[in-house]
Amino acid sequence: MSKGMILSCPAVGGQRIAQIKNNISSWLTQNALEDLVAAFHGSLPRGLDLNALAKWYLEFSECWDFRGRQKQAFDKKVGEGARWLLSSDDLSETQKESALTAAWKLGFMNNDEPMEHAYDYLWVLGGARLSCLLRSRLARHAIRSGAGVPKAVVFLTSMRPIGDAEREATDTYAPNAETEFDLSVAAAQKEFGVADRFSEERYDDEANANNSWVVRRYETTDYEILLVAAPSSDPQKRRANSSDTYEFFRKKFRVPEHTSILLTTSQIYVPYQHLEAVRTIAVPYGINLDTIGFPAQWGGVLQGMNEPSNYLQEIRSTIQSIGRFFSEHS
Repeated sequence: MSKGMILSCPAVGGQRIAQIKNNISSWLTQNALEDLVAAFHGSLPRGLDLNALAKWYLEFSECWDFRGRQKQAFDKKVGEGARWLLSSDDLSETQKESALTAAWKLGFMNNDEPMEHAYDYLWVLGGARLSCLLRSRLARHAIRSGAGVPKAVVFLTSMRPIGDAEREATDTYAPNAETEFDLSVAAAQKEFGVADRFSEERYDDEANANNSWVVRRYETTDYEILLVAAPSSDPQKRRANSSDTYEFFRKKFRVPEHTSILLTTSQIYVPYQHLEAVRTIAVPYGINLDTIGFPAQWGGVLQGMNEPSNYLQEIRSTIQSIGRFFSEHS
């Protein structure tokens, strides 16, 4: 596979599900993953079929759930664990080295170039700290370096409040921001030069903000800039997640089959977020999908997310996504 994307999404048509499973098999059977298990005193059973192998890795990877057990990584304002606060102090040098080796070979460090030369949409995923800024920078770079001119660059964001632990980073480009949506606005202004003028559709539910949504449109010379914050599909329990945002955009803009989308995120999240998008939108609706991430060095100390514990956490997240894919396509 090019660019280190073992989990790349095959084009619409043919034996697409079978090809995706073959890519998952290639990912799960990488020597680096087995070596990582050995570094954590595990021994991979032999003779397991693909489903059983995925289940075994899912159970074993509980030892990599740092967010679940490191209290210092909890951000009270956001109400969840903050990935950038994870510590690798409890890991041995062998474990740290194995984690970084696995991260490189499994696609968590080396996917920043698009596979195609034209896309209908570039989706910029929202995120914490510098993520909104750097992901939009990557999208701009992709357009200028060969990804073609899209119909629109779409910021898929949310009304998540900015956590206290990320304020040091967000204040460098959006000092007055209160939500992730505000961060995306600032990123669009800095990286794409959008003006203050825009048109907007929105629905605000004062009783339950999880039902609220916004679609903001900026006009540029060559393509639209859209900022989209979706409502939750389960508003009584949680705010909107990535899948809610994908589905909201697809319905709102009547995205047809064979549409091509380039998803931009952070390199450390490429395998997980790519596979989740494959599962929730590419396969069900016949979308062609590619995913790239900005290099870790762009973020420096302020962004963080380059500790062995961070990579172990995202390896586990990817294994969880594999499990969800198999539960839907057994």
